[in-house]
Amino acid sequence: MKNKTIRLFAVTQGFILIILLCLTLGNEILDIPHYIFNDTPTLFPQRIGEIYIELLIFFIIVTVEMALFLKFYKQIRVLEGFISICANCKKIKNNQDRWEQMEKYITEHSLARFSHSLCPECIRKLYPDYYWRKVLKKN
Repeated sequence: MKNKTIRLFAVTQGFILIILLCLTLGNEILDIPHYIFNDTPTLFPQRIGEIYIELLIFFIIVTVEMALFLKFYKQIRVLEGFISICANCKKIKNNQDRWEQMEKYITEHSLARFSHSLCPECIRKLYPDYYWRKVLKKN
């Protein structure tokens, strides 16, 4: 995993799974309901059977969770670090030290897509007739 964010996510998920496993096994080994609710003690052979069932359920959940993580890992793209950008033309330097259009770079390195438009200042500069017609229609 190249990405710090993805690595942090994976470590966090692993930590949560370990906590859940410890809580599940701790409950069965220590017979916590007996101490908390003053319930009758559960026989150890019965607790062993419950441990097997809970471990089976736990590993099914872990398998599904890891499959989903791997599926979504392929879709996750995070832009991190410094990106060199030309101060004039706004092209971005890629990993091969070649300069490419910002739109192309961001599209290839994230899930973002571009839709071009013109801001009001550029419309006024480039298409003054259209701009003034649009302003007059609003008033």
